[in-house]
Amino acid sequence: MILGIGTDILNMQLLGECSLAPSDPFLLRTYSQKEQKEAAARQDSTAYYATRFAAKEALFKALYAAAGPLPDSAPKKGAEMEILTLENGAPSVHLHGNAKERALSMGVTRIHLSLSYNTPYAVAFAVLEGESGNELSD
Repeated sequence: MILGIGTDILNMQLLGECSLAPSDPFLLRTYSQKEQKEAAARQDSTAYYATRFAAKEALFKALYAAAGPLPDSAPKKGAEMEILTLENGAPSVHLHGNAKERALSMGVTRIHLSLSYNTPYAVAFAVLEGESGNELSD
């Protein structure tokens, strides 16, 4: 059963306003050390960061869009959501802290994530799958 969906599109030029240096406060606040390491190994780190940022936004929407007003426990966007790359190139989601607690409380058992970019835009789509949720009644 689908428990949440989220999508986001980002103009990658907005990241050009950040230095993307290892000491950049935006980078430190938004991306884990593992994400920064993966980005550094890429030829185009801006595209990497942009798709991951869009993914974090899409995940945030999927986790909290149906919740009404954001609870105090809502994570700072990105801080508790890590998007890493599997050997086959597919994105892999790792939630931590309040984001993980929210997913568990919703009954999320699997997260599907699709990332793409075509300069100057990056896009992400997230689907949360699980056993429980709101079902339509007659």
